[in-house]
Amino acid sequence: MPRRRRLRDLTWRIPRERLPRVAFGDPDSAPREPNPVTTYYLVVVPALILTLFGLVMGFSAQAVTNIADGEDPYLAYLKPLGVIVVAVLLAALTQMVPARVFYRVAVPVFVGALILQSLVVTPLGLSAGGNSNWVKLPGLPAFQPSEFLKLALVVVLARLVDRRGTRIGDWRQMGVVVGLPVVVSLVDVMLGHDLGTMMVVFSAAVGCLWVGGLKGAWFRNIGLLVVPVLGFIVASNPTRIKRVLAVLPGMRPPRDLSAPEQIDHSWWAFGAGGLTGLGPGASREKWNYLQAAHTDFILAIIGEEFGLLGTLSVLLCIGLLVWGAVRVCREAQTLFSAMIAGGVASWIGAQAVINIMSVTGIGPVIGVPLPLVSYGGSSFLFTAVAVGVVASLARGRAGMKMWGGPDEAWAGRDPRVAPRRRKAR
Repeated sequence: MPRRRRLRDLTWRIPRERLPRVAFGDPDSAPREPNPVTTYYLVVVPALILTLFGLVMGFSAQAVTNIADGEDPYLAYLKPLGVIVVAVLLAALTQMVPARVFYRVAVPVFVGALILQSLVVTPLGLSAGGNSNWVKLPGLPAFQPSEFLKLALVVVLARLVDRRGTRIGDWRQMGVVVGLPVVVSLVDVMLGHDLGTMMVVFSAAVGCLWVGGLKGAWFRNIGLLVVPVLGFIVASNPTRIKRVLAVLPGMRPPRDLSAPEQIDHSWWAFGAGGLTGLGPGASREKWNYLQAAHTDFILAIIGEEFGLLGTLSVLLCIGLLVWGAVRVCREAQTLFSAMIAGGVASWIGAQAVINIMSVTGIGPVIGVPLPLVSYGGSSFLFTAVAVGVVASLARGRAGMKMWGGPDEAWAGRDPRVAPRRRKAR
């Protein structure tokens, strides 16, 4: 008995040791710099995969509507197919344009985007789904100028903050230089009563300015101002109030499955797909049950036809695209390039999150498309061009061939050798 006590006492005296940390590689070697060529392909490859997937799913979801209207689904799809081809070509051309060109045209492009967006309140404006966010110019198809305004705002904010004489710490100067373009853009978008697009524009601006180095107090004050404004906008529209109440715990109205709503059909689509899906083209909900099946609720059709694995694959590609843009932002040698990449990453990420929350019922149905996947001419076109701009910044960082020749600072540089990072402002 005494011997057992001594052994027990010894066990309690044994000190608790932490597990040793395992380090791979040579501990004396310098940290490995990210490869700029890899960053470029992290932007381009996921975007191309999403485009091809959206091309297939757009035809699958839209063919039913065309057949119901008595049209040939193949001929009817030539128009969206043409938009996708034009968008890809524009993105391919944009990635060859050096960053200095975007810097020079930022202000006039932004002014032009504001003018186009203001046309929604003129006789040239068109309404659909409760929003008046479309414009029909003579000789051109109807388009959404707010999609163009997203990119124009990000580029002009980067241009204004990166210019000489800008004082980040001067709140008066920043209130005019930065605050005025953002407020004007948001008000211009709300002329068409499009709350979803306004939220995406705001997210892109916040991401861009965060990278620009504005102090945290700015964003706290912005948050305090945005909450009541957003509440007023929601309270001023009965449809928005109903959609918000539908997702609040304890406020949801009782569901009537004899008259299912849009979100009910979306849930049934996800449930029917299971793990691997019903197969390409085998969706049932797209047969005029689920509204906006080929636009805002395309993710539900993906879940029904390709299951959980297909849905996660799409989300993985979107995540890789955002990550690639963030890498461009981190590796940028100029504040202008970093802010553009950060703004586009925030734009695509926020728009994807809003769409996913709407389709799955986590958030209210707001009505924004899934980037590069949902059918939508204006959204797809300008999102593709924005990806082309980020790819251009990645190409310049890697020393790849650009129109007009590379900048003198990059001429002849080996892309495998990282240059000196820019100094913090």
